[in-house]
Amino acid sequence: MEGLGMAAKKILFIEGAPGDLRQGFEKLLEKKVAGNMPRIILGESKSQTIRKFRRNSLEADALLLLIDLDKPEEEREKDLITNDLLHVDNIFYMIQEMEAWFISQPEKLDFYFGKKVSAKLTKRPPKEIADPKAELKRATKDSNCGKYDEIKHAVGLLKLLDPQKLETDFVDFKDLIDKLRE
Repeated sequence: MEGLGMAAKKILFIEGAPGDLRQGFEKLLEKKVAGNMPRIILGESKSQTIRKFRRNSLEADALLLLIDLDKPEEEREKDLITNDLLHVDNIFYMIQEMEAWFISQPEKLDFYFGKKVSAKLTKRPPKEIADPKAELKRATKDSNCGKYDEIKHAVGLLKLLDPQKLETDFVDFKDLIDKLRE
């Protein structure tokens, strides 16, 4: 069957709580790679996700990993070494964490939270914010939806994101999309 043009089977391990978060990532990725969608496996914490990625026994043409860096971008190589991640072409980071993606699109935050939360955000590039999750919680504490909570809000925000803008702002997201299209 392989020679009949069927898409390669890929598995993407993503740091995050199992459940609805998968739907958010699926909706976001479908905008760019419909027809080449990977199977998504969520792994809770960073260490659990890495463990699932390493111990995978499922058959796949490619195993991919998407995790928070939780550090400045310059720490990428150190994190790869610390976590003994050898297949660097298949490792992708959310820098510094997923919430930086949301902060990079303030108009989506304003739409979702119903107030001008963007005016309360630090005026630094999202990748340079040491704790994007705390920044988002601070900026949304008085919003119509309440203070940002990953479980309650991440799925809806992921669905709203513009993947083209993410590709421009975050090289790892662009590289992930390119890898999924292969």
